[in-house]
Amino acid sequence: MDLFWGEDGRLRSGWRFLLSVFVFVFINGFAVDLANSLAGPSDRKFELFYRPLLMLLLVVAFSGMLKVLDRVEGNPLPAMGLVKKRFLPDVLLGMGLGAGMVALSVLPIALAYHLGFHAVISRHSLKLVCAVLMILATGAMAEEVAFRGYPFQRLIDAVGAALAIGLSSALFGFVHLRNPHASAFSLINTVAIGIVLAIAYLRTRALWVPWGLHFAWNLTLGVLLGLPVSGISQFAVVIRGTASGPVWLTGGTYGIEGGAAGTLGIVAGLGLVGFGLRSRSRVAPSESEAEKDLTGSERDGIQVNQGSGAPGARYPKY
Repeated sequence: MDLFWGEDGRLRSGWRFLLSVFVFVFINGFAVDLANSLAGPSDRKFELFYRPLLMLLLVVAFSGMLKVLDRVEGNPLPAMGLVKKRFLPDVLLGMGLGAGMVALSVLPIALAYHLGFHAVISRHSLKLVCAVLMILATGAMAEEVAFRGYPFQRLIDAVGAALAIGLSSALFGFVHLRNPHASAFSLINTVAIGIVLAIAYLRTRALWVPWGLHFAWNLTLGVLLGLPVSGISQFAVVIRGTASGPVWLTGGTYGIEGGAAGTLGIVAGLGLVGFGLRSRSRVAPSESEAEKDLTGSERDGIQVNQGSGAPGARYPKY
């Protein structure tokens, strides 16, 4: 048995996964450096350049890998999970799940302790909302493409769905350790929500439900409630919230993702996605199955043949 090449003449899935990880690291470093050079001293401008740039570069790079290494003919986006079919229903479903998980998480804080809000409405704050929405939408998509897109799909092919979920979710959790005020509790919760997002992909064989869930979680928490999102408070541009209570519950300055309140919402989401979301495939998704999500001319047109930043530079918080 050849270590690198399969019987179909393609590079084995495990090597394609490792290569995709190196591609992500390189692109992330490039996006960080470019965003730092364009943004000047503004952290929010940095995020506004960095998140969309990272998303676009990852989609282009992984599309190229699908064409060259996976031999996908035609449009490679469906094979990555960016299918046209069910786009809007899946996004709305994901957003409903994400918003509901946050609502359930903050409920015990509101009932047992205190959840307060202060509105800051001005022309400037409303302009900032547009920037924040762009940051959150593209940031969530960049993370979904990186952690539930091409690398995750090749990892499934290499080691099976269960182990792939565990490994990708662990990586998802560890990259968030660079965020301000991260802790062991926040790591566990982030790994858990990574599992929820991975299962959402496996159930639907598309990135729209996990993206909608991811985006709505951050939007509800950071913009609508004005609370920290993974240790980041800059999204509270109109509503500024405060959550009072013990740190083990509220997560303190990291936010609910670092406390038991977040765990409650994540466990509920795991139950809903794991048992309430109907599977669209009996087997783990692979590049060949992406064709099943296509219809008509789309199916006819697609065949599957089976940096480092400068000193002092800002680094993204996930």
